[in-house]
Amino acid sequence: MPKTNYRECWWLIRAVDGCFGEGGYNKGTGYSLRNLNDLRDVGDRIDMFATDEESLRIKDKFRQNIMRWRTIIYNEFGLAISKQSTPGKIRGKGGGGYYYYLANPELLDEKGKTLREHIKFLADSEKDRDSWVSLRQIDGGYTGGSSSMGLITAGGSPSYGFLSKEGTSYRTILGEENLELIQFAMQFGEVLTIKYGKIKSGVDINAPYSLEPYQLKEIEGRWYVIGNLYPLGHKEQAELAVYDLARLQFSDEENPDVLYEPVKGFDIKEHLLIDSSIKRMMGKFLAIVDLRTHTEEFAEYLSEHPLCSAQRNYVKGQLRLYIRFTEDLFVQLGAYGEELTPHVYVEEGCICFSKEYIQRALNPSKENDERGE
Repeated sequence: MPKTNYRECWWLIRAVDGCFGEGGYNKGTGYSLRNLNDLRDVGDRIDMFATDEESLRIKDKFRQNIMRWRTIIYNEFGLAISKQSTPGKIRGKGGGGYYYYLANPELLDEKGKTLREHIKFLADSEKDRDSWVSLRQIDGGYTGGSSSMGLITAGGSPSYGFLSKEGTSYRTILGEENLELIQFAMQFGEVLTIKYGKIKSGVDINAPYSLEPYQLKEIEGRWYVIGNLYPLGHKEQAELAVYDLARLQFSDEENPDVLYEPVKGFDIKEHLLIDSSIKRMMGKFLAIVDLRTHTEEFAEYLSEHPLCSAQRNYVKGQLRLYIRFTEDLFVQLGAYGEELTPHVYVEEGCICFSKEYIQRALNPSKENDERGE
């Protein structure tokens, strides 16, 4: 059973519940990433102070695993392992350190068949996958003795803000490995630390940025996330940005911003500033999009995973799309940096607009600021 990780989840629950020792923050009830690393088996521990490339990659993977396990724990059991920050200094950068804690531990010890016993059973059963018993199969046997298990279905309950996979197309294949992480962050209002990840003049592609996800959209077989993006610690520079989930990379940098206020019901369509003459064509005409890619890696990516079903690949990274002209096209083209130059032609009147127009549509207030309005 892939993606279950119940043994790791059981370890994390016990760790933040204090079974292995006290944490380092909040009178011993909060656990930093370093605390959690120290509570692992000796053979699994990593060097949290090493700065070589491979050590940073391993540390980043550990941080991502912690979030994935938190996501599974919340989806399957309703147990919320929350993240807060402490005051103080981090490597001279200011801001506070992270700590994790179990926000609703009372769920573990309800009467009858407790949730603690339930999770332990699942963790133990992973030792022998041939006789695997799924959570759904044994759910009835355990919920009978408990008034409330706090379970949340992995498919998603509207009351908890998770997306339902119903209605998404069968082509949804890219970005699903990061989908639940983004949903989890949106549910808790947790700022994500990512690498900028796009080619842009004057910006290091690996520079750490804060992302506050507002919306997820599935377009032409890809998941995209739309949200507030800004350099670490500089929320005043925030702008609306789009990322292709399959290309989203997380950063290991400590972030002084931990939580944000989710924007309920956010719809990118309501925030795009598009000329009325162009907007009148939305949904009525075909768009022809000529694309020139500027890196070999990105050209290969788009050739292997087309942006739409009617994509034609030409020589030297030149592509052409024949696609319905809607707001979704702005989202798609806004997800990529200077590694891509698009020119969009709409049938009616042969109207043409470029990457700059798309960026202004995503961030109209920023354009006004530059004009002094």
